[in-house]
Amino acid sequence: MSRTRLIVMTGLPGAGKSTVAEGIARALHAPILAVDPIEAAMWRGGLQDGLSGVAAYVVAAGLADAQLALGITTVIDAVNPVEAPRAMWRELAARRDARLMIIECVCGDEAVHRARVEARETPPGWPPLTWSRVQQRRAEFEPWREPHLVLDTCSVSPDELIQQALDHVTAPAADPHSGRR
Repeated sequence: MSRTRLIVMTGLPGAGKSTVAEGIARALHAPILAVDPIEAAMWRGGLQDGLSGVAAYVVAAGLADAQLALGITTVIDAVNPVEAPRAMWRELAARRDARLMIIECVCGDEAVHRARVEARETPPGWPPLTWSRVQQRRAEFEPWREPHLVLDTCSVSPDELIQQALDHVTAPAADPHSGRR
C-alpha cells in the first residue's frame, strides 16, 4: 500500500479538531482542507440555500483527490457527522490507494466545550455558531464504524494531542497477513 495518507479529522464544532489538524498538517507538510472555510466562501459567493454544507464536502473531496493523485498526504478538517461524507472519504482513499486515518476529537468537559464554542471566531460571511446548534449536531452525530483514534482535547495540552495524532498517523500499517494490528 502507498505511504500516502488521507487523514480525516472528525468531531463536533469546538472539540479541537482544527487545532490538531493544523498541527498534523504543519508537521507532515501536508495540505489541510477545512470544510468550514470552503462553505463560508460559498456563502460569500451567494450559495446559501442549505445545500452549501454538502457542496463544501464535495469541493473538499475534489481538492483532496487532486492532492492524493500526486501522492501527497492530505488532511481533512470537517465534522463528518454521518455516513455520507464518511463513505466519500473511504471511497476516495481506496481509489487513490491512500491509507485512511481517522481521528475523532471530543471535548469531555461540557463547560470547556461550551466556552470554546461561545468564544469561537467564525470565518467571514459565516453565521455565528451557537451552543444550541452544537447540541443539535451532537444528537445527529453517528458513531464511526472504522477503528479510529479518539482524542479528548480537554485531557492534555494541544502539543501532546498533536504528538498523539502524529504517532497514530505515522505508525506502520498493520500487515494484513500477520494477524496483528
